[in-house]
Amino acid sequence: MRRGRLLLAVLAFACLPAPAARAQDAPPGEPRAGDTLGAYVVRPGDTLQAITERYLGTPILWPENWRLNPWIRDPDLLLPGQRLRVIVERALPPRSAQVRKVARQVDQKPQPYPWQEARVGDLLEERDGVRTGRDSSAELLLGDEDATRLTIAEQSIVFLTRLSSGVTGLRREAVEIVDGQADLAAAPARPTRVEIEILVGAARAEPRPGKDGRAEARARAREGVAELMLYAGEGEVEAAGGRVRLSQGTGTRVEPGARPTPPERLLPAPVLVSPEAGAERDWNNPRLVWSPVSGAASYTVEACRDPLCGEVLARATGVDVDRWTAPPLPPGDLHWRVTAIAASGLDGYPSKPRSLRIRGEDVDLEPPTVVVTLVGEAWVSGRDEVTLGESGGLLLAARDDASGVAEIQHRWDEGPWSRWGGEPLRPPGGSGPARFEAAAVDRLGRRSEPLAVVVQRVAVGPEAPRWPAREGS
Repeated sequence: MRRGRLLLAVLAFACLPAPAARAQDAPPGEPRAGDTLGAYVVRPGDTLQAITERYLGTPILWPENWRLNPWIRDPDLLLPGQRLRVIVERALPPRSAQVRKVARQVDQKPQPYPWQEARVGDLLEERDGVRTGRDSSAELLLGDEDATRLTIAEQSIVFLTRLSSGVTGLRREAVEIVDGQADLAAAPARPTRVEIEILVGAARAEPRPGKDGRAEARARAREGVAELMLYAGEGEVEAAGGRVRLSQGTGTRVEPGARPTPPERLLPAPVLVSPEAGAERDWNNPRLVWSPVSGAASYTVEACRDPLCGEVLARATGVDVDRWTAPPLPPGDLHWRVTAIAASGLDGYPSKPRSLRIRGEDVDLEPPTVVVTLVGEAWVSGRDEVTLGESGGLLLAARDDASGVAEIQHRWDEGPWSRWGGEPLRPPGGSGPARFEAAAVDRLGRRSEPLAVVVQRVAVGPEAPRWPAREGS
């Protein structure tokens, strides 16, 4: 395999419950469709687990052979000379995957035909491929149960392939990532054991499911470098004669021809701040805010149509602050999440997606406008200068055409900015001139250019034209 190619192999097979729980598949004592049976004479030391492993390559399917011999009370106490019916071969289900979600530009390559548009419901067979464009994504369902999903990120190329076909009774699935990123999530609805093997050039990883049976991993290949992040389960990674053990919540990088880096603890998920869950916006480019994560070099932000981000609407990488203004999003319900990226390049845990509803199609592109007016005894005393009498004061107002005004701020003599509470404003003390500034902030965080004026106070002043309203933006 050439450098930069990433082979993600998913081995999923049923960890079968007691025979009675399998009665829905076949009556007690009867084989399942596709099974080939044979007669076996028990030898000294035999157990059903050992016999099952001898023919099917794994001992975990022993309840299937017990069901075929219901007269056996204890599967660990077989008598030499007993004659058993056992499964000697099991046909594997056909190799296929189904396209469940597509966003923007997604193509498929049904061998031996060229690339063509991928659609929801398409069935992909062995050696078929999927590729995604910029700001695009796809979700594949692997197998015949809604248990194992592969989410393919933007600008990725993925091919389905088979890792091995030599072990009867085990369902084997493999995915080759030529370039890009894919997330694997196996969270079976019924008791299932999932084993995952990831090959990155000369590197080999063997993640294993955790106690809850879940296996979650992110695999990325860019310019010959592989990055492996384990969100659920544990396992090992081998490359160039080196081996590292990965526990849940750790990851490693593999440079071409190099050993895996030591296990690195993945960063925690950022805490989402604004908008709050279930919020609604009348404009379609909302500002998303989260709490900074210690140790994060940057962030990846995603806005998706579904909570699992199988249908990405917008995605930004390399965000170096704790907020991001999304590009125009389509109206409707969506979800957003944030992932902290370490200096090593490994992704931390994605935040739990938060729901958001976009109600309008207006785009907020301009900052707000702030307006200053005079009340009481007040008059213009010069260019950008105002004189206030005993009852004179300044009032503020602001407007924003899309997202709305979040707050109006003011300050005197370049001191700290304060939020305006609606009261008339006067210099903080004395009659000498003071520099006054006002600015407005909209709900996207955009701030107007400050409007500045010099203000002084007098006890009594001559009649003069009122200062007209001034605007700043």
